[in-house]
Amino acid sequence: MIKSFDELAAETKEKIAGHDIPKMGIIYPRGGKCVEAAVQAADSGFIQPVLFGPENEIKKNAAAKNLDISSFEIKNISSPDEAARKAIEAARNGEVRFLLKGSIATRDLVEILLQPESGFTSKGKIISHIGLVDSPKYHKLMFITDAVVNAESGANVKIGIARNAAALARKLGVESPKAALLAAVEAIYPAVPVTMEEAAIAKMSDRGQIKDVIIDGPLSFDVAINADVARSKGITTSKVAGDADIFVGPSMETANGVYKAMVMYAGVEAAGMIYGGEVPVASTFMVDPVANTVNSIILGAFLAINRELEHI
Repeated sequence: MIKSFDELAAETKEKIAGHDIPKMGIIYPRGGKCVEAAVQAADSGFIQPVLFGPENEIKKNAAAKNLDISSFEIKNISSPDEAARKAIEAARNGEVRFLLKGSIATRDLVEILLQPESGFTSKGKIISHIGLVDSPKYHKLMFITDAVVNAESGANVKIGIARNAAALARKLGVESPKAALLAAVEAIYPAVPVTMEEAAIAKMSDRGQIKDVIIDGPLSFDVAINADVARSKGITTSKVAGDADIFVGPSMETANGVYKAMVMYAGVEAAGMIYGGEVPVASTFMVDPVANTVNSIILGAFLAINRELEHI
């Protein structure tokens, strides 16, 4: 099981050896951290970048930061929406193996990903954002979801979100992923509707109606992350409390806040991925430093190589 970003980088490098370095499409990289991160990842042999955006502006901004992008392929596209559509099309055609969000608004990108004509996701299938966090205070990687894609998160969406995170966790070697459905309290109160919904999902998991992930909830964050706190609150039979891999927010706002707070104020290493579609889309936030964007790129490369190996 991969337990750190250093381990992820080492295993990705090992998988790439003997195979083609995966091509990564960057959606509208006018400048900023995404180009700097792409240069670092390319120089380290993880990716071959293909840039979808305004060529003159990209080159000007790269030169201003002394970034050498002379070896990068650039598709000259003036608008962010068109860049997204062309990058998705390239991914579907196998011209690039995964994508990175550049200077396009996240909500605009999500809307395009969800449009049926984009072909990015199948009808009825959930795509979701997964924040992968490496905190020195926790004994394994944390999968925080969904911070950006699903504004409406009823029971069916929460189950899909948990399954996506579990699928990603299994790719990283977690044999039996455990998902905590977060709430303000770990008790079930009719006056707090989300606790009723999460308890129903947990019961579905108990009865085997939800495959490939162990789900419990409602669980407060402290109970989900700390076994001593769980025991002090009388929670002694949960398979998830104190040992969760996946932290499913009761809403997009909660997951978004938890991820950003950990990055901004706890200074954790992290990565972000929109998962469940045609290809992975590495996606970080303004609060993420360049290093986290590099982590996201390496994670995307790891998933792309894994997919190739699975089809050999």
